[in-house]
Amino acid sequence: MNLTSSKGLFSMFAVVFFLSVIVVSGIMELRFLKNLLFNYEDNIKQIAINKTTLFFNDIKAVSLNAIQQIEAKDGDFTGVLKTISTYDHRITNVHLLDPDGSIVYCMVSQNEKRSLGLPISEIKHESERVVVSVVYIDPYSHLRIISTASKILKKDGTIDKILLIDFKIEQYQKEMMHEFINDNYMIAVFDQKGYPIFWPFGRDKLEEFSKRQNKFFNNRQQFNVVKSETVQPPWQLYFFFKENNFETFRTITILFFVFALYCCLYQLLVEIWGINSVKTYFENIDFAILNQVNEGVIITNNSGRIVFANRTAHEIFAQRKSALINIRLKEILGHVEDIHDEKEKAVMFTLKMPDKFLEAINSPIIKKGKKLGSLTVIRVDVKEEKNFRIVLNKLVDIIPEGVIYIDKNHEISAANLMARCYLGNLEKGASIDVVDPRLAEFIYENIGSGTVKRVCLALYDLSCEISPVYDDDGVYAGTLVVLFNDSDPPKHG
Repeated sequence: MNLTSSKGLFSMFAVVFFLSVIVVSGIMELRFLKNLLFNYEDNIKQIAINKTTLFFNDIKAVSLNAIQQIEAKDGDFTGVLKTISTYDHRITNVHLLDPDGSIVYCMVSQNEKRSLGLPISEIKHESERVVVSVVYIDPYSHLRIISTASKILKKDGTIDKILLIDFKIEQYQKEMMHEFINDNYMIAVFDQKGYPIFWPFGRDKLEEFSKRQNKFFNNRQQFNVVKSETVQPPWQLYFFFKENNFETFRTITILFFVFALYCCLYQLLVEIWGINSVKTYFENIDFAILNQVNEGVIITNNSGRIVFANRTAHEIFAQRKSALINIRLKEILGHVEDIHDEKEKAVMFTLKMPDKFLEAINSPIIKKGKKLGSLTVIRVDVKEEKNFRIVLNKLVDIIPEGVIYIDKNHEISAANLMARCYLGNLEKGASIDVVDPRLAEFIYENIGSGTVKRVCLALYDLSCEISPVYDDDGVYAGTLVVLFNDSDPPKHG
C-alpha cells in the first residue's frame, strides 16, 4: 500500500472514529432531551394537581373552621352564621339544616328550598366530616357552585345539624386558564360526575371528546392527551400537550447518524481489504500517465459508472458528454457490458461516431476471482486521419477554382491559393464582412436555403457558388464558397 493509500485509510479511520463519537453523543443527548421533556410535562401535571388540591383544602378548611365556631357556641348559631360568609370571598351562600334536611337558616333565602349537590342521606353516611359536592349552577346567582356539607355533632357524637357552604369556582377557573392555556399545552377539568368544570376548546369539541382517547385534534393541530386524578374529591384532569414530533425527529436523526456511520465503516473496510474497488487493481499506477496515450481509456467500477477517463476519451465523446466521470458507461457506449459471456472474456466491437467508425475493446477487471469493474480502450487511427487531411488539403490547393470555407461565426477557416489570388490576403480568423461585405450578404441570405446558389462578385469580376454546410443534426456549421473566373467559367454536365 503506497503513501497516498495510507493517508486515505488514516483519514477514513479518523472520520469513522469522530462519527462514532458524534452518534453516541447524539443518542445520549436525545435521551436526555426526552427525559427533560417528560419531566417538564410531569411538572406541569403536578402543578395543576397541587393547585386543584389546594382549592379543595381551602374550602374544607373554611368549612371546618365554621363548624368549630358553631359547636363552640353550644346552640346559639345565629350570630356565627351571619359572620361565616365573611370567612372567604368565594362564599355565596350559607345554609343550616336539620338532620332530616329541613332548612333552619339560609343567608340568601330562608323560605325557598334549594337543590343540594349531595343528597342528605349520603352526607349522613359519609365518614368524613366535610363532604364536597359536585359542581352545579346556583338558581339564585346563576354561578357555577361547589358546596361543602359539614356535620355538626352533639356531645354524644350524633348529628345535630348540617352546615352547607356554597363556594363559587370562578377564581379557580380563571387561575387555570391563566396558567395552563398556551400554545404548547392546555388543561381540561371534570368533576367526579363528569361535569366539565373547565374546558379550553369549543362546545362542539366537548361533545366529540372521549375520555379514553390519547390523541385529540383541534384546528388541524394534534394534541397528546394525558389523564390525572385528584384524591378527594376525584376530579379528573386532562392535559393536552401539543404534538412536537420529538420521537419522529429522534428516530430519523439516530437512523441518519447510524446510516452515515455504516457507510463510513463500509468504505473503511473496502479501503483496508481492497474489496470491490477498481482502483486497487491499479494501486501502483498513476492514472495521469494514461492522458499521454493516443487511445481513449475508460475505467468503470462494478456498478458501471466511470471512475476514470483520459483526455483522448473526453475528446472522442465531447459532443455527447462534457464530462465523463461518474456517469454510466452505457450512456456513451450502450449496453456493451451486458454482452460478456460467462467466462468474462474481453469483447471487441465497433463504435459508430457521427463522422467515422472506431474500434474498441471492453474487458472486465478481475482480482482474486472477483470482478471489480471494466476497462475500455478506444483506438483512434490518428495516422490514417492525418493522411486523409493531407490529401484533401493538397487537392484543394491544386484545383483551378478558388475555395474558401467560412465557419458558423462567419470567420474564414480555410482558403486555398487561388482564392487568395482572387480576393487578396485571406487571413484565417478574419471576418468575411471585412473581406467582402457583398459576399457576406449573399452568405447570410443563403444560410437556411440548403441549396447551392450562384452569384456574381462585380467588384472582382468573379462568379461564385455559395453552399451552406450542416452537421448530422441539421445545424448550420459554415459555408463553402467556390470562386470562378468569368473569363473561364466552369463547365457543368
